[in-house]
Amino acid sequence: MITKAKVVVFSMCIALLLNGCALFTSHYDATRHENFTKLKAVHVKLLENWSEGSQKVWNKSEVRSYCDEADLKFREAYEFAKSKDNNDKTGQRAVKILWDEFNDNCKLLLKKEKLFSKTFKDELLSEIERNYGYAISGELSRVSAP
Repeated sequence: MITKAKVVVFSMCIALLLNGCALFTSHYDATRHENFTKLKAVHVKLLENWSEGSQKVWNKSEVRSYCDEADLKFREAYEFAKSKDNNDKTGQRAVKILWDEFNDNCKLLLKKEKLFSKTFKDELLSEIERNYGYAISGELSRVSAP
């Protein structure tokens, strides 16, 4: 005969089993992954817009404005990663590395006060794509990532 006590114990066992599975799930976060892909697009667009061969002409205020707007996106992604990272801080560290690289590119562009050369853009673009690839792969490699 099934008693109330057995039902309660059985329910608790099921709940414990289901909650226990949460211990083995990943720290993969779809929003953090999305942030990396969006930041990559922002960074690539900086190079594509402000290099020789683009339709843009040098305009310091436009470059500064673009860099400032992108800086806010990096800050948002950093704060999101910071809120999700527990002890490992890998998410915020990855965003910070990419953010620093973006800021360095903006500073160089503003210091030169002219468009990047096509050769420089091509070399830098491969490095940037590789770095974002590492961040995205790192996020996707977490256990149970899609």
